[in-house]
Amino acid sequence: MDDSTLLKIAILVSTAGLIMLFFVSSYTSPANVKISEITYDDVGRYMVLTGKITSKYEHKDGHIFLDITDGTGDMKVVMFSSTASTLDSNLLACLEKGKTIEIKGKVDEYKGDLEIIPKEGGDIICKTP
Repeated sequence: MDDSTLLKIAILVSTAGLIMLFFVSSYTSPANVKISEITYDDVGRYMVLTGKITSKYEHKDGHIFLDITDGTGDMKVVMFSSTASTLDSNLLACLEKGKTIEIKGKVDEYKGDLEIIPKEGGDIICKTP
């Protein structure tokens, strides 16, 4: 084979590999972790947490702030109004003190504290019937 044929094959295989990596990463679920396992090194990563709501605050602009615990630690959950407005009435009813929820979101830091920020309403699941 000549050099131009090898180059075309190499580019084709590389492109196919990148496309496969993109699709695999799109369908890979984030890690389900305990709150105590989350560190500042995790800022920017997507994770799944399960915990019991210990407090809830609803801001006048539609944001919802939750504190949750899983027995290993505590974490703030921040739902901005763009996310909170997509929650259905059953899920909103579940977001009360004492209820258990599962949250998929991005770990962030605000004023030195770690928090998790769900991207959309489907990132929150009520685990308490």
